Amino acid sequence: MLEVLNFFLKYILPFVIAYILNLVMNKLFSKERLRGKLHLIFLKGIIMAFFWAVAALFALSGIPAFSKTWETAIASSGIAAVVIGLAAQSTLSNVFAGIALSASRSRPFDIGDRVAIDSIAPGFVEDITLRHTVIKTYQNERIYVPNSVVGSATVINYTQDRSYSFPITVSVAYGTEMQKAMDIMADVVEQHPNHFGVRPTVLCKSCDDSGVTLRVLVETRDFRENPKACSDCLVEIMKRFTEAGIEIPYNKLVVYNGDK
Repeated sequence: MLEVLNFFLKYILPFVIAYILNLVMNKLFSKERLRGKLHLIFLKGIIMAFFWAVAALFALSGIPAFSKTWETAIASSGIAAVVIGLAAQSTLSNVFAGIALSASRSRPFDIGDRVAIDSIAPGFVEDITLRHTVIKTYQNERIYVPNSVVGSATVINYTQDRSYSFPITVSVAYGTEMQKAMDIMADVVEQHPNHFGVRPTVLCKSCDDSGVTLRVLVETRDFRENPKACSDCLVEIMKRFTEAGIEIPYNKLVVYNGDK
């Protein structure tokens, strides 16, 4: 019985304590509580990894063979450091990149931001660990990007500013009263319930083969509201153009059948 208790105290208890401490950390520092505090989330990951490392050292210290090996390793720590550094080069680069991303005041994103990292599909930053950054897309896909890749990539952040805007374009036929069409587009966007900011400015984007293309920015406070707002505005603009007798040009084939 004494041997079983001794085995439990030496080899099992350290891991039980580490497990309990990790549960406490997850309870106290949940993702919701740490949202927008990227440095604290990464620090939490380092602390939790430290708990498991200490537990492993305590458990292995009770093995005589390991104790001798440990003493030898300390005596040759310089060589060991080089060997470990070369073997774990990829892992260490991810860890240091994660530290740089989370500790910097000018970090490119926080938890909850919508970002695009190089050619990776845009999504929301869900978590950052010692090894990777987790991106969640609109299709509920989770993309695990190594921190070293994120640290050297071009990052586009769509949500750092207080609002988000996206352009919509509509073509009108030549001969249209341009100011009237522009006023209608500006009115529709300004009157949308999710519109944010001042009255938008409508610009002439191009003069094409079949008509003139007009462009306006739809600005909303939240990025998630923008796609629906753009769709609503386009539908309402087409409706208002029809009521005002403004033609939206489209390709059509006219066939004449008459006597020669």
